[in-house]
Amino acid sequence: MRYIMKLKFNFFLKYRFTVLLTFFAFLIGIIPQVNSQEILTGLKQNVQLVKAYKTNAFKNDRSYEAVQLPFIEDFSTYIGYPAPSLFKDNQGFVNSSFPLQPPTLGVVTLDAIDAEGQVYRHATREVFGADTLTSLPIRLDSLLNPVKRVIRIQDSIYFSFYYQPGGGTFPDNNIFLEWERIGDQPETDDSLVLEFGYETGDTIFMNQFIYGDYITDTNYVPGDSIANPFIPGTYYIVETFMDSGTVVQLPMDSIFGPEEIWNRVWSTEGVSLDTWLQENPLQYFKQVLIPILDPQYLRNNFQFRFRNYASLEDNGVVGWASNVDQWHIDYIQLNINRSITDSFPNDVAFVMPSQSLLKKYQVMPWSQFQQQELAESFQNRLSNLSNSIKNTNYTYTVLKNGITPIHTYTSNNENATPYYPNGLHIYGGHATPPIEFELPADVADSVSFTVVHVFREEGAGDSRKQNDTAVLKQNFYNYYAYDDGIAENGYSILSNLQNPEISLAVGFSLNHPDTLRCIRMWFNHVLNEANEVPFTLMVWADDDQKPGNVLYSKAAQLPAHEEDFLDFVTYYLDEPVPVSGTFYVGFYQNHNVQLNIGFDRNNDGRAHFMYKTAATWKEPFLKGVPMIRPVVGKYFTPHNVSIQERPSVDFSVYPNPAEDYIRIKTDADFTYGKVNVMIFDMYGKLLLSKEISDQETWIGIGNFASGIYIVRLFQDAKDLGTRKIIKK
Repeated sequence: MRYIMKLKFNFFLKYRFTVLLTFFAFLIGIIPQVNSQEILTGLKQNVQLVKAYKTNAFKNDRSYEAVQLPFIEDFSTYIGYPAPSLFKDNQGFVNSSFPLQPPTLGVVTLDAIDAEGQVYRHATREVFGADTLTSLPIRLDSLLNPVKRVIRIQDSIYFSFYYQPGGGTFPDNNIFLEWERIGDQPETDDSLVLEFGYETGDTIFMNQFIYGDYITDTNYVPGDSIANPFIPGTYYIVETFMDSGTVVQLPMDSIFGPEEIWNRVWSTEGVSLDTWLQENPLQYFKQVLIPILDPQYLRNNFQFRFRNYASLEDNGVVGWASNVDQWHIDYIQLNINRSITDSFPNDVAFVMPSQSLLKKYQVMPWSQFQQQELAESFQNRLSNLSNSIKNTNYTYTVLKNGITPIHTYTSNNENATPYYPNGLHIYGGHATPPIEFELPADVADSVSFTVVHVFREEGAGDSRKQNDTAVLKQNFYNYYAYDDGIAENGYSILSNLQNPEISLAVGFSLNHPDTLRCIRMWFNHVLNEANEVPFTLMVWADDDQKPGNVLYSKAAQLPAHEEDFLDFVTYYLDEPVPVSGTFYVGFYQNHNVQLNIGFDRNNDGRAHFMYKTAATWKEPFLKGVPMIRPVVGKYFTPHNVSIQERPSVDFSVYPNPAEDYIRIKTDADFTYGKVNVMIFDMYGKLLLSKEISDQETWIGIGNFASGIYIVRLFQDAKDLGTRKIIKK
């Protein structure tokens, strides 16, 4: 069966710029995509890479063995850094969030964010070298299996890969709806480059510098000079405005290193995906095949590398920085006995991750779950990459808590036609398998279910089975979430100068009355944290499918970022709020600064949120959902608790991080009443409450699990302050 993709190229209408918008973009240092009053911005940080960097997830100490042929990688088995068993650097980002219909599940994205998850410090509006993806040495001199022999040019060696600029998504995973751009489109001055190379074995002067971090101690304007502490007698000329405390990379010394030979073998200039698809419908990714004809590469240490040459938006904002110029690479192959016609891998595969078990939510409270919350079917996206019809089978298995099987579904075998030119495999038993089971009852506070989907060619013909499996972990905790936890953009509402009042509300429906105890939000970082301005935390009742009476409000809250991993931040309520039916959570602001809430573009939640400017609630146009999560349940925080409040007395908690004990030191005056310390987890659950009688007190935390905890001091009913601690 063949389908026709409906594409609408109306982005100039959707993302038009206005003078007023540009003015406010300048205020916070970002250039947005905009529809009327809704604004989408890029990300200043990649949280997944920040997490990977902080946990040292990429461990390549160069004590490796050369990779043997065939070299095949389709980035389908993990998220984060490229596999250190195949690649020597960690600048690329393996993900399924940004590409539009890749050949198989997962791609590696090259952009302007470094291995630490930050925009490159040397990024400029001029073209600069950004991400690099470099392979480990590859044995291109000989084959070791099944019989050891020398590789010759006559063996017909080809290197191939797929690529895509920018990226995008289909709302709600529905391929019959128009697609939306997500990533930044590389401009014509930008480029993606492929090089072949090797180390010669010689050591040479690299004519490069090691760079060290220098923290400025005053404010600087362009033209000022900084005495370089790493190389006495030299000076760094300031090119942009910098505030005190800005981190600048200054050269430390020249270095020696191995001599490397690199030759450019392919490149392409930047292009918008819109233009791309107008010229090549259905060809969301293009394949490139390159023969290896030069004997110099027939070595035991052959390497390839992709390089992204990017540029910040030329928007006139000095020092502006956000992620730009994304390229997605997939299905890299290097092997002998290939040809220029070898463009169809003998492979059937998942294209995108499996979707939620639930109709509306990605996560919901287990205490609120009822069977009618389950979706009617899964929405699988499956592809046959070969040029012939494949007889395929499909099953899925549901496991409770990852262990106990509760249901297995098996479909009839079905012929899958080639993706080119027929499109995805859309047979209902495989692409939309029914959800015809019930989740078993459980008295636990939280439960998880793992769904393992398997789509394969019948028999042994499938050449790569790693991409035949898609795993979904469906969690039921104590909160609601429409988002999947990954922001592809930041989202803001643009008000007018005469009346800057803005409200954003996300609606949730309860199956029985409950109690709201806190709200979790994910805010996007912007330049100089310019969005850290006050807002009012809001809870509304429903009034004919829109926010009505205010159930709760709390002023003077600030956008924040969980310190370790830039995760969701919890905003606690002064008092638990009873809720029933449909209720709304969000924020109100009476200023023109864009708060920039995280926005999940891969889940279309437009039916569940709205915004208000002045007196009118409006339905959103931009597809996605703000990353705002209400927490409900039986545990509550004490009166007047807010992690954003400033301490009224001085107290310290150390050591931090701690293992078995923490020491609390305070200057509180005990003559004014009893002083109590309370410790909460990040979800607001009270773990310890203890009266203290001395200005220095030791408290045991040895039985706490590793993680982040909130320490609060109270004197009678007065909140004395808050500290965060890390339990090792």
